[in-house]
This record gives sequence, structure tokens and C-alpha cells, in this order.
Amino acid sequence: MEHHRHRPGRTGLSLAILVTAVLVAASPPGFAADPPRRGPSTPRPKVPEFAEMLWSILKDGADMGPDSGWFHPSQSRYDWGWLAARFDRDRDGAVSADELKGSARLFRALDRDGDGSVTREDLDWSPRSRYLQARAQARGRFAQMDRNGNGRVTLAEWDKAFERAAKGKTFLTQDDIAALLYPSPSPPRATTNGGKPAGPEGPSRLTLLKGLFTGEIGSCSEGPGLGKEAPAFTLETHDKSKRISLADYRGKKPVVLIFGSFT
Repeated sequence: MEHHRHRPGRTGLSLAILVTAVLVAASPPGFAADPPRRGPSTPRPKVPEFAEMLWSILKDGADMGPDSGWFHPSQSRYDWGWLAARFDRDRDGAVSADELKGSARLFRALDRDGDGSVTREDLDWSPRSRYLQARAQARGRFAQMDRNGNGRVTLAEWDKAFERAAKGKTFLTQDDIAALLYPSPSPPRATTNGGKPAGPEGPSRLTLLKGLFTGEIGSCSEGPGLGKEAPAFTLETHDKSKRISLADYRGKKPVVLIFGSFT
């Protein structure tokens, strides 16, 4: 008699993926690709993070951006609204060094564009930030020059970049500088035999869905919200010499918890 090993949960997982895909394909209101525009005072409807990630996987696959799924900007109680309410005394939309009355080091850290005042833009860390967009472009150009990837551009590497941009000349024109700093977009993605663009590099939608439903790339249970109390837990140290409980530090000192995958 031939026996087959039963794989627990496989049938249930496949059924869950199939049912969810059908529901999302029906475009219920919470999953609209282009949701109705909201006014500035209209709060954003709360969508479970698990549902957001599911929709992003089905819609984009591995080709996800910084606002996809649960990859949202961090939240803080100490945002521009908090700062302006306490220190922007003349209500001009900017906090000067005199208004802040803190250390010069603190003011320089907050005034990230160095224009002499702290504004809403200085505290914007979302993908819409012009500062972050410019930094992203700078990182791309820097990576092209930093050939050995050591985080530094030497004079020799800079000279190589100059030679590539000059194309045999001993000088650079305005167009050469533009091409160096803002190169042309990458060529279109390769197509399949059917003429459709080939899929992005990375895991398939099915692999991502399996990881989502099995908890390998997230959890269906959201963590505590901003201002909420962290759940109690006890963990073993990396060298297994002792166990640490969060409760041991409650009320004694600030604690930063970082849970990530470092591979």
C-alpha cells in the first residue's frame, strides 16, 4: 500500500489564498486601487495592515514601493504639529533658534536643510519629502562612483567618473554634468515571448502569499499603536547566558525595541 505524507495546513492555505484572491478581485470598497479623494480634514479609513499587505502582493507582487502594504512611514507623537504648537511663537510656520531655545547641536539636527529655521519640511520623512528624494538621487550617483563599495569616493574614483562623463574631453559641459547627476532612465524591462513585460526580480506572488499566510513575512496580528503599552515578553540573550524581560525596565529607563531580519 502506498502512503502519502500529509502536509498540515496546505489545503487550508491554498483555499484561503483562493478565497482571498476572489474577494480582492471583486474590488470591495476597502481595496479600491484608486480610492476616492478625501478632504484635508477627512480621516483616512483604517485598513488592517494584513489586508494592505495582501492587496499589495496581489496588485504589485515583489515590485512594491515604500508605501506598499505595511511599509508606512514611522509614527511619532513629536511631529511638526507638536513642535510648532510649543515653539513657533509668531506662528509664521518656522521655528527659529531663538524660539527653540535649545542647544546649537539640537537645532542643527532639526534644521536638516540648513536654512536657519525648522519647518514642516525638515520633519517630513515620507516619500513625498523633497529632501529625501534628492538624497535618494545622490545615493544612486554615489553608488556609481564608489566602485569598491566602501562608502567613500576617492580622488581616483572621482577622476573615473569625470572621464566617463567627459567622453574623451578635458572638460565638462552643462549637459555632461546633467548626464552625470541625472542619467537617462533605465531601458524598458525585457519582454516575454508573448510581448508582455517580464516580471520583476524577486519572489513570485504565490511565494509571497504563502509567506504572508504562514507568518514568515509578517503577522496577521498588528502590534500596539502609537502611545499604547507594549506587550510583556521575555527573551533569551544571543549568547543564551540570561533571559531579559521588558517588565524589568518598565518605569526605569527608555527602551528601544528593534525586531528585524538581518541576513
